[in-house]
Amino acid sequence: MSQCKIPDYRTGHRGRHWTHALRSAQRAGAVIVTDDTREPVTYAHDGTGPGRFRPWLTAAGDRYDSHDVHPEW
Repeated sequence: MSQCKIPDYRTGHRGRHWTHALRSAQRAGAVIVTDDTREPVTYAHDGTGPGRFRPWLTAAGDRYDSHDVHPEW
């Protein structure tokens, strides 16, 4: 019998699926915050422009890449 894979947001592994792991953690009740200031961010991916590569947005309007944020419980 195989073991279930532990979600990336639980292990802290920031691989190529980190954005998906952050979104899963957010749905599970985590607050996504920036690494440097621990300011809460929201997912605001629009597919074009600056939101394409920096989909996490602070209340002040600053954009962050997925690898610059992490979940907190």
